[in-house]
Amino acid sequence: MSDGTTAANGRASNYSSAAASTNSRLPTPAQPLGGAGAQAANDRLVVGVDFGTTYSGVAAVYSATPEDIDVIKTWPGGNGITSDKVPTEIAYDVDSSTPTSTATSPRASTTLSPKPSSNTLNSIPSPGGIRWGFQFKPESPRLRCIKLFLDRNQKLPHFVSPLDTAAQLRRYDKTVMDAVSDYLTQLYTHTLDTLTRRYGASFVQSTRLEFVLTVPAVWSDAAKNATLHAAERAGLGSRHELRLISEPEAAAVYTLKAIQPNHLHVGDNFIVCDAGGGTVDLIAYRITQLSPLRVEESAVGTGGLCGSAFLNYRFEDHVRERLGAERFAQMREKKPKCWMMGLRYFEEFVKRNFSMEEGGGLGGEVNVPFPGLPDDEEAGLDSGFLVMTPAQVEAIFEPVIKEVVELVEGQVDAIREKGGLVKGIVLVGGFGQSNYLYQRLKAHFNSAPPPPYTERPTHQIAEAEAHRAVEVMQPLYAWTAVVRGAVLRGLEGSMVVSRRSRWHYGTSYATVFDEAKHPVADRYWSPLWERWMVSDRMQWHIAKGTPISPDQPISFHYTRNFRPNQSLVVEDDLIACADDSPPDAYAHGLINVCTLTTDLNAVPKSLFTRLTTTKGVEFDNLDFTLDMRIESAGLVFELKVDGVRYGSVEAEFH
Repeated sequence: MSDGTTAANGRASNYSSAAASTNSRLPTPAQPLGGAGAQAANDRLVVGVDFGTTYSGVAAVYSATPEDIDVIKTWPGGNGITSDKVPTEIAYDVDSSTPTSTATSPRASTTLSPKPSSNTLNSIPSPGGIRWGFQFKPESPRLRCIKLFLDRNQKLPHFVSPLDTAAQLRRYDKTVMDAVSDYLTQLYTHTLDTLTRRYGASFVQSTRLEFVLTVPAVWSDAAKNATLHAAERAGLGSRHELRLISEPEAAAVYTLKAIQPNHLHVGDNFIVCDAGGGTVDLIAYRITQLSPLRVEESAVGTGGLCGSAFLNYRFEDHVRERLGAERFAQMREKKPKCWMMGLRYFEEFVKRNFSMEEGGGLGGEVNVPFPGLPDDEEAGLDSGFLVMTPAQVEAIFEPVIKEVVELVEGQVDAIREKGGLVKGIVLVGGFGQSNYLYQRLKAHFNSAPPPPYTERPTHQIAEAEAHRAVEVMQPLYAWTAVVRGAVLRGLEGSMVVSRRSRWHYGTSYATVFDEAKHPVADRYWSPLWERWMVSDRMQWHIAKGTPISPDQPISFHYTRNFRPNQSLVVEDDLIACADDSPPDAYAHGLINVCTLTTDLNAVPKSLFTRLTTTKGVEFDNLDFTLDMRIESAGLVFELKVDGVRYGSVEAEFH
């Protein structure tokens, strides 16, 4: 829940006790620290980066001690207070002329120095030029929720103002990509510094460093590509070295491994609900193999803007209504510390402890401190405190909780419609630690009405009713489950054998005009084929919800004609549709995912077919395929002719 936006410069602490924190072991002398031996050649440090909407986290693991996942807990501006995550907030000194990070993959190789290379140093703003994370006073302006602006297809929450964000960016002479890259640069630099302090400079210098980034499951392919680009600019590696994993998949990697093996059975379905500060992401997995653990997506991933930050802004609306708009505005403007103290109390005490128990688990009424405000019996202000009843707190929670429950129910229904058994719901993320969310989900999925009366009850009926109950789980380290899973993904590879396509994917093509199918107005005459044709017909290569394996690419077949001396570099648009039933022809509302640029110059001329029209015009024809693989958080393409690979395909995402 502490994933919510906290403007009070409060330290976001983990729900679990400090005694339960995981400490990384330093390499023992028996472990190689240099390039000697085969062991040293394979040694690596895997770093997971959870770039979140409101908070971000980093974890690392040394391949020789894979059980010791080390979560970074100390941050600049933290004043010695530990936190599993750091606010995703950044600001620039207006008078700073420091250039933004524009370096592309500053690492010359996969072996990293603990200090950035020379061209990285030129691209990293000085400490005086950038403030980030905890380095803010409560009233200081800063860019928040910048991650959400990477995906233009996603609706922004009401509390994120595009106008305010645009005004700040103009003031700083920055773009969204600049701000994201600069934030990741600060995260990267601090990570290197932390690893150097813990492992030693010589060890970090001689050990390969690999980064795994997490992205929301519901993000568009263009947003995933933008994340890769920002990480590349920040120095985390080239896009070919970086790996992406969706946030709920990363959480699933960690949590399913943490569940006792005797609680898992082949065929069981688990729904992972990653409830963070801004977004809630869900993915369902079916167990296909226990040793080693392998799963497949059993329903199309879903998500929504209903994270814990919405509770903060509903609290703000509640206080505004109680005080009146004018008095609330005056408090925010003239007594910002007063407001920040109240918000911080709501964030750190009320949100975390509210539950379905008597008195809301808060001992009855809640006294939210607003020091300096005069008493007002009608508004509920008494001695500098705003008195809130459990019912008023529940009213703040209810709409947000209801939306999360509906998202989870949608996943449960999708699995049950296919005859699947939902064994459990795993809650992770900051909001996933909420007592109230846990209790509401548990009550919702374990309070089925009794079965209809029958004079001859059977074991089958009793067993079917038992199967309708769904266990709700909150694993240890729920707030850092995503970043821990990202590290495991980098260390062990993917445990997901197939994923569900979140869109229909297809391409447009031209075909012979058929008056029974096509409007006459759409036809045109082709001088090469010497017949009437129609263009912009859609061929959907992948249907929404189709199981896709990264080992089995999907092939798009193309036929191209080339006149003499015509360029052999061709472009095609990959089109996506989110609707359940895609259209037969290109229409408004379809998503242009990316433009695929294919260079056919590497294809031997002998594979082209020479054709001649009736008018003696010669042209070359080539049949080829583009193979597409859908990975955890991205698309990969390559060119093939007659099954032989002739190179990769460049994809420019829109």
